[in-house]
Amino acid sequence: YCLVTASDMIPFLPCQPLAIALGAKLGFELAFPITALGQATAGVLAFTAARKLSNSQITKDAISNKLSPEAVHKLQEFRQLTAATEDQRGDAKILFALIGLRLAPFFPFSAGNYLLGGTTSVPLRLFVVATLFGCLLSNFVSVSMGAGGAMIFANEFHL
Repeated sequence: YCLVTASDMIPFLPCQPLAIALGAKLGFELAFPITALGQATAGVLAFTAARKLSNSQITKDAISNKLSPEAVHKLQEFRQLTAATEDQRGDAKILFALIGLRLAPFFPFSAGNYLLGGTTSVPLRLFVVATLFGCLLSNFVSVSMGAGGAMIFANEFHL
């Protein structure tokens, strides 16, 4: 759990290889909750840390230098949505937009935690719910791949 949390807090480090490896080593039943909760914990920690340091040059540099133009455009749209007053924005709309971002392949998950925390006014409660949904789906796929691959390998070589 701690390894997953720590590795998922490093921006632009893919989290899927670790989830696949844990699925292969520990099996789906044990690896899935470890990876999903570890990744969600990393997301909340990164989000809250970025909120504390939101005016830092690091955040501005990450937006301008590390993200694809498509990701920058989506982040700007999202910032406009969350900058609206609470009556105008609608929590359901923000929640669905967040879930979409969590599952979008062009928006890096770990860096997204910092960017969403440091550059938007997304409420923490909506971020947590969207991150849990995103983590469940992405880790289900990755851990299943690892566990399934291990089962095929074990059956093929009678291990």
